[in-house]
Amino acid sequence: MILIIIFTKKSLNKNLSYQQGNKFTPKELKDCPECGKPRISFGWCLKCETNTMKENFPYWTSRNKEIDELIRYTQLNACDYLEWIPFEKFEMVKYVGKGGFSSVYSALWMEGPRWIWDDGAQEWTRYGPMNVALKRLKTFQVLTLISISQMSTFCFIGLAGTFGITKGPTSSYMIVMKYYENGNLYQYLDHCNGIISWRDVIVMLWGIAGDEKVLSTDARISDVGLHGPCDYDTNNGLIQRYGVLPYVAPEVLCGENYSTAYAIYSFGIVMNTLATGKRPWYNRAHDINLAKDICNGKRLEIPDDTPNFYAELIQQCWDNDPDKRPTASY
Repeated sequence: MILIIIFTKKSLNKNLSYQQGNKFTPKELKDCPECGKPRISFGWCLKCETNTMKENFPYWTSRNKEIDELIRYTQLNACDYLEWIPFEKFEMVKYVGKGGFSSVYSALWMEGPRWIWDDGAQEWTRYGPMNVALKRLKTFQVLTLISISQMSTFCFIGLAGTFGITKGPTSSYMIVMKYYENGNLYQYLDHCNGIISWRDVIVMLWGIAGDEKVLSTDARISDVGLHGPCDYDTNNGLIQRYGVLPYVAPEVLCGENYSTAYAIYSFGIVMNTLATGKRPWYNRAHDINLAKDICNGKRLEIPDDTPNFYAELIQQCWDNDPDKRPTASY
């Protein structure tokens, strides 16, 4: 599961109040000399950058209305935003592998993502050449992912390690993501023969929960990396939902909308996968019968030798009531 974190203005204000009590005050940040508004970070003004983004809207397009709206939404409402990245910015593109809903390529992004804010030039400097993963999606609708109106209701939703969107030479849209040298979770487990120390488990979970990922829990957990309603069955009007079944929360399987609580349920599955060293529900078909069992409260077995605090947290993440699951906020 690739968590795409979008910190909105609401969550930034919450973060600012935390910093006021523990690290610094707004006076130390100083007001922006351009607009006079308080800065949220040293040498960086959210309001001014948002205005700059808006001024640049006429100068780029993906040639798809929904994708343009998604990118623009993140640029107007987020601290960590998506970019439209022309495919010619990539070099050394190589085929890596294939999942249920996407094909993955590695590439060298010569400019790299934004890195440090240059207060003098009033622009972001670039990180420089970086290896990235390009995920070519099989169906165009997968890129709609979560509707713009639904996305705007979240304080944050799962997006870290996602830089933007591009369009390949075959006219297929591709998501540009961080490239993980150690492969996905299952490849890592295979490499370790399913044996991982508790110390390593905690380190990896800390990285997955934050933004310092040690590895990608991507390829077979969610082939698109993002979770949301992706397509419509035109015959009966039902929403079809993509994602690897063991990681999909019961309320979503039952037809409810995606939420931040959904990501918490998936995180619990990752926790148990690391504890067991085995793929979830490896011993039965991932079909409608499994989906029904999950909706009716059936859960994976937690190993007997699992530390109590760890097992209890997994069970909380799997609560059938989304409102009773832990949150990722402090």
